[in-house]
Amino acid sequence: MIVIYLFHGEEPFQKSERIAALRAGISADPSFIDLNVTELDGRSVTTADLRHHCEAPPFLGEYRLVIVRDLLAKGAGKRDDAFVAWLVDYFRAIPDSTRLVLSENEQLPARHAVLKGVQGLGPGGEVQAFAAPQARGGDLAAWVTHRARAKGATLAAGVAADLANFIGPDLRLIDVELEKLRTYAGDRAITQADVRLLTPYAQEANIFDMVDALGHRRTQQAFALLARLRNEGAHPLYLLTMIVRQYRILLQVKDLLARGMDKEAIAKSIGLHPFPTGKAMDQARHYSVGQLQAIYDRLLETDVAIKRGRMEANLALDVLVVELARA
Repeated sequence: MIVIYLFHGEEPFQKSERIAALRAGISADPSFIDLNVTELDGRSVTTADLRHHCEAPPFLGEYRLVIVRDLLAKGAGKRDDAFVAWLVDYFRAIPDSTRLVLSENEQLPARHAVLKGVQGLGPGGEVQAFAAPQARGGDLAAWVTHRARAKGATLAAGVAADLANFIGPDLRLIDVELEKLRTYAGDRAITQADVRLLTPYAQEANIFDMVDALGHRRTQQAFALLARLRNEGAHPLYLLTMIVRQYRILLQVKDLLARGMDKEAIAKSIGLHPFPTGKAMDQARHYSVGQLQAIYDRLLETDVAIKRGRMEANLALDVLVVELARA
């Protein structure tokens, strides 16, 4: 039976796991797997390349796996209609001994000829779209819970939501943090205290929320978040450094927004994940460039005052929060 997989969508973690499972299923002997797996760059592969690799017989195994990445990518290397028509026709000529995987980093439209061609193979065609679950509506938290259960870990109340909110829809990063937390907690449930202790994104998220509260002139909430960070043992100079970092990000984002850049371009330019970049874009809209520059100057003055002993660190932070809320 002809077997073709079409995996498409922008979420790479679940897609890579699915492909890894297909690789592992090639042979019970790991030494034969690499001999029967071929990976091709779809942006440069030719019809002759595809035919050559798909029609090569497997080596000491039942079948071989041919993985083609971004064959249908948009942009300069986009395939024309003639190539797409050839590919769909070729599907039915692929030997039963080959499993073809088409992995696309963008989601294809429902009426795309290749998508419909794979679906037309019936049981031999598998189409799967991969999109990261979103924090809103609890979908991402539900994924965190499911992933923890698959690892044999138990999450206390609020942990899944914390990880979803602190990290955002980066499933690979969440998986890494879950593994770290599972190892630390051992047989007991992972708690919110564990997350705040071991996950650096937790304190960053609290800093972000505090700056957000300041941007909305919610002084009481900002002080409550500052007190939480202090109670968790954060040093005043560390807190100041993180506040400076957040306002520096806002200045950069404000400038790049004025240049007409979108979220993906801004994230790449400042080296930040798209999820916090989107939140920073929302925050930046509460300030003018002049306000952000004045705040940044005031933050540097506070840093100097603390380091030169002109002001006690915690008092300096309290005064700063009041001033920023009035900015």
